[in-house]
Amino acid sequence: MKKRTIEVFTAGCPVCQDTVELVRRAVGQCGCELIEHRCEGDTCCAEATKYGIRTLPTLVVDGSIVFEGRISQAQAALLSN
Repeated sequence: MKKRTIEVFTAGCPVCQDTVELVRRAVGQCGCELIEHRCEGDTCCAEATKYGIRTLPTLVVDGSIVFEGRISQAQAALLSN
């Protein structure tokens, strides 16, 4: 089975950091690759532009946006399936 790639696009704010931690805990045992992209200030990283991201935090799984904005623990748990 192919290892999934989960990208979390953040602004480095407390909501974003909470999201990163929820995702990290949820997928810690599934073998997924977790990548955090920080888009701070007026600049946005090229990866965020590629996906058309307008809201932070945003979660992208294997190239598709799956969540935008604050996520719950239950939503994070869905990532490990």
